[in-house]
Amino acid sequence: MKAIVFDNAGTILKRITAIKSTHGDTIFFETNTIGIANKNPNQIIVVFQQPTPQIIQTQKPNTRIYNYMKQNKDKFEISYSQIPITKDELIEKLKKDTTTINQITKTATTLIDKFNIEICSGSALIIDTQKGCITYVFTAGGVFFDTTKSTIKKLKDLNFEVYIASGDNHESLMKIATILGIKKSNTYDTANRKEKSEIVKQIQNKGYTVCMVGNNLNDELALECADVSILNLEQKEELPEYLICKVDHTVNKLSEILDII
Repeated sequence: MKAIVFDNAGTILKRITAIKSTHGDTIFFETNTIGIANKNPNQIIVVFQQPTPQIIQTQKPNTRIYNYMKQNKDKFEISYSQIPITKDELIEKLKKDTTTINQITKTATTLIDKFNIEICSGSALIIDTQKGCITYVFTAGGVFFDTTKSTIKKLKDLNFEVYIASGDNHESLMKIATILGIKKSNTYDTANRKEKSEIVKQIQNKGYTVCMVGNNLNDELALECADVSILNLEQKEELPEYLICKVDHTVNKLSEILDII
């Protein structure tokens, strides 16, 4: 039995991200948010589960993000971290941070106005846990890579069990699963580095030979666990050389995985 696990953004979806520092007004477009977070080992990425439009519509612009997170612990997840930290610990560290919901509105509005995105993946934060402050706010969306839909269809024709394991939020991944015809039970949202590797192991324990396809450091542990590991470089992000050397294969276009498996 054969299974293939895909990360989402940067792997099957061309990611477009509007990001801004909380210390300035400039909004820029940089997809490698993990690379930004990794500039400081104390920085983590927090993803909001609640869709961005709902956050904007239900919260006053001057509401502190700290207050929103404190009152809605079930609506955010720590999706990327190199350090152990719980939600309660994170909220305690942020109690002096004054960043407001309006910062999310600015990035979301800019993203929607500038790009014709197919999927809005939602909004997220980069947080410096040592300083106890939100350093960046970003909203992400994207369009499928040119060969995503045809590649997934071919894999299913070849009797692969297809999975998605991503740090993105539940709503966007369910929409993607529906479009691509992937079982919702095979779709894992807001999965961090460790959880992705555990998902691969769970599938292997069912008797499957598992191929993992990722695109960045948040996929590293899952790539290590997989029987076959593939990095998709189609997003054209700068990656550490050791990650590229560690995997079995790299591809420049998603459809190239069909020549490997």
